[in-house]
Order: sequence, then C-alpha cells, then structure tokens
Amino acid sequence: MVRTFRALLRPLEVRLFVPLSIAVALVIAIHAVLGFNATRDRLRGFVRDDAERCARLIDSATHDGMLLNRLDDVQATLERLGRSPEFTAIRIYDKDGKVVLASDAADRGVRLPMDNERCLACHATGEALGESVLTHANLLVPLETHDENRCLAVIRNEPSCSTAACHVHPADKPVLGVLEVGMTMAPFEKAVTDARTGLLATTIALIVLSGLVAGVFIRKVVHEPVSRLQAGTQRIARGDLDTLIEVRGDDELTDLARAFNNMVVDLREARVELNEWSRTLEQKVDAKSRELEQAREQMVRVETMASLGKLAATVAHEINNPLGGILTYARLVKRELAEQPVDPSVRAELERCLTLIDSEAARCGGIIHNMLAFARGRASTMQPIDINEIVERSLMLINHHLEMRGVTLETSDPLEDPILTADPDQLQQALLALLMNALEAMPTRGGVLILSLKGDDNNVEITVADSGCGIPAEALSRIFEPFYSTKTDKSGVGLGLAVVYGIIQAHNGMIDVDSEPGVGTTFHIVLPREQSIGDDRTVGDAPADAAEPTIATHGAVRHEA
Repeated sequence: MVRTFRALLRPLEVRLFVPLSIAVALVIAIHAVLGFNATRDRLRGFVRDDAERCARLIDSATHDGMLLNRLDDVQATLERLGRSPEFTAIRIYDKDGKVVLASDAADRGVRLPMDNERCLACHATGEALGESVLTHANLLVPLETHDENRCLAVIRNEPSCSTAACHVHPADKPVLGVLEVGMTMAPFEKAVTDARTGLLATTIALIVLSGLVAGVFIRKVVHEPVSRLQAGTQRIARGDLDTLIEVRGDDELTDLARAFNNMVVDLREARVELNEWSRTLEQKVDAKSRELEQAREQMVRVETMASLGKLAATVAHEINNPLGGILTYARLVKRELAEQPVDPSVRAELERCLTLIDSEAARCGGIIHNMLAFARGRASTMQPIDINEIVERSLMLINHHLEMRGVTLETSDPLEDPILTADPDQLQQALLALLMNALEAMPTRGGVLILSLKGDDNNVEITVADSGCGIPAEALSRIFEPFYSTKTDKSGVGLGLAVVYGIIQAHNGMIDVDSEPGVGTTFHIVLPREQSIGDDRTVGDAPADAAEPTIATHGAVRHEA
C-alpha cells in the first residue's frame, strides 16, 4: 500500500496538484462555513425581528379590548390568531405568572413557577421565590428554542389604563402582565437547510472546478514541458543526439529547455570531434604501425644482407684460389693436348670436356668476383647530375638488346628540371639492372618496356615497367635478398636487385614493386633531389659488376632507406 501510494505521488504534477487542490478546497470550505454561519445568523435575526413585530401587532390588536376589560373579545382574538400556522402559542400572564388569556383555551389558568425561564426573563429572584418582583424594563425579551421562537412583551400600566373605571390597578403599579408570542421555527430551519444544501453544492462545484482548472494549469505549465524534457533526456540517453526539445513560452522551464538544447548541440559537436579524433588516431596508429613494420623489415633485411656479405667474403676467399688453379690447369691441358698425337675423336671429346671445365670455372670466377664486390661495397660520391642524361645513356646501352628481342620501348618526356644530387655511376648501374631484369622477364620475342620520369620540387620518380611473365606472390618478400633469384637458367646468382636496393638506400630513396604473374612487373624508384654534396657513402649492398640482374618479384613491397 505504501509503495502504491508513493508510486502515485511520484509524478511532479501529482505532487503539485494534490497540495494545491487541498489548499484550495480548505479555503473554499472555510469560506463556505463562514458564509453559512453569517447567513444563519441573519436569518435568525429576521425571525427574531418578525416575532417582535408580531408581538407588537398582537399588543396593538388587543389594546382596546384590554383597556375596556372585554376579555372575551381579547380571548376570541387570540384564538383566531392562534389558528395561524406561524404561531405556536399566544398567552397573556398576570404578574404572578398565571395564564389569564391564551390562544389555546386549555392553557388558561395555568400558573408558571417563578424559576421558569419565562419568569426569570422578567423577574429578579430574591432568597425566596415569593419575594420575586417584576423588574424588567425592556419592552420585548426574545426566548429562542430549537422548535419555536418566543417573544415576551411587557404589558405596562399606562395612564389611560390606571384611570379607567374598570380597572382596579393603582397608578403606582408599572406592569400589569406579560404577553407571550410563540412562533414556529420550521420556516427558519427550512431556510437554513436550503441554504446549507445550496452552499454545499456550490462549494463542491467550486472545489471540483478549481481542481479541474488547477489540473489543466499544471498540465499545461508543468506536465507538458517536463514531459518534453523527460522524453528528450531519454532519447539522448539512448544515443540520439539529434534530439531538440520544442521551446514554448517564456518562463523558467523554457529557459531550461533552451539550455538543454544547447547542451545537446555541444554534446553532438563533442561526439563528432571525438569520432574524428578516434578515426584520425586509428589512421595515425595504422600509419605508424606500417612504418614500424617497414623499419623492422628493413632492419632485418640490412642484418641479413650484412651477414650474407660476410659469408660471401669468406666463401669467396676460400674458393677463389682453387677455382683459379682449376682454370689454369684446364687451359694448360688443352694446350698440351693440341701438341700430342691423339685419335681425332678422342681429341674432340677431351677438348669439349676441357672447354666445359674452362667455361664453368670462368663462370664460377665471375660469381666469386661479384660476391667479393657485394661483400666489400663501394663508396658513393654525391654530386649534381642530370637525370635525363643518365636515362639516355642507360637506354643507349640496352638498345641492341631491345632490337634483338623485338621489344617496344616507351618513354616519357624529359624532365624540365632534371637536376638532383646523386652518384651518377651507381644510379646508372641500378637503372641498367632494372632494365635488364625487365628485358629478361620477356623471354619470348616482343613485349613492351616502359621507362618514365616524374618530378616535383622535392623528389624525382623513376618508373620501369615491363609486360613480362611477372613474379609469383610467394616471392614478394624476398626479391631484394642477396643470392635469391627466380630465374630458371644458370645465369643468375641473385645479386642484381640486392645491388639496386643498396644503391637506392645509399641515396635515401625508396623503391616499390608491383607485379602480377602473366601481366608484368613495375618498379617505382623515388629519389630526393637534395643530398649532402661530396658525402662519400659505402654501399654495402652494391657490387662493382651488375651483370647478373635477377627477375624482380610481384607485390606492393615498399622499402625506405
């Protein structure tokens, strides 16, 4: 029960409506009670005045009969008046309290004791009732009960009465008797009841009407604005920051609604900013993660290449001398065989074997030479160069290869600002290695080789693309490793792209490769225009001889020096 009562009183409009309605009802009820009491007193005064007027009229009507001592006429008059429903009794008392005349003949001769309220109203009582004397000086004395309203009128001994021959009262006796007029209170009670009923109905109607007015007022002024605020708050709590509360009027709740809308706008802008910051932060984190991953890959690549370089130097020193001996003795045997009388068929077979030994030993010597060059490295000298001239010389060196293979060459227009700082020999070596890789990637006759240049104020981009066989996806992460090659013949040792990578690294540049098997491969080189002029750098990954380029691998690998 208590919870139900608290739940009913929880809404703000109910908590305002209940005390306001009670206060208004109390005010109206108090006003009704005070008004009823005032009306009742006025009606009672009217009844009292009416009784007094009737007493005066009866006194006047019986004056002559009393003066002439025609008591039968007075009795008849009183009886006629007593038959009127307004009168309950009409009596005339002598000074001793005996009813002399009455509207009801049965009342005649009845004597009232002196302690009766009717006698006490006019008599002063001594120690003994027999000593009571009539002392009341007023004309009328009202005596009201619930059923009737009585009025006592004193009958004085007027001079005309004391001098009449019929009277025996001396002149010094001021009072002859008392006239009692009793009137019914039924009209008064009916009027009071009607007034009470009408006032009660009016009071209830006013309380109900005031309650309705208060309810409508509270609903319009309090409930609806608060409901709008509550609904808007709930929508915002669910995350709907596009909610705006309708603003009506010009009061405190309206100011609160405006402040609420301003708060929602600020929250929406803050959420947009937070989302933007979150999105930007995610992008920055992703970019930094990619940079860290690229740096890690570069460190791994550098460490791997350094280790392989040391291994290559060791292996080259250990193998170079035996290979030199094999090559020398193979040639001596071949020269001596030419002077010996041997069967021609045997001679031809021996010469073929010696020639094979000579060529394979020479090829191994070239590999050892490249390994030593890769391991030792070579210093680079930075100076201003014309990249257009480097590209033109490189294309001239491979021109005969293009003609032999029937490859179509496509080039871009020369750069308007071709100057950048670089080592011209190393840059030409790297460019030749990429061009030869592109040519060897197109084994069949025909194909397209594209070389283009682009530049801005800070960088120069060189693009070498071919329509060759492409590179398998599994080889993407290893294309710049030393001694790794995708060539199927025995001509490649896997140092070409490692040399290119070392040269680009020494120039603080970066290299990308895109490739798709069966479509072709594209290398992108980006070189900064400015370097420290005269700075000699060691290209630990660059061999002196780049005659053994390898086929690059397909992918989107990006390497920053």
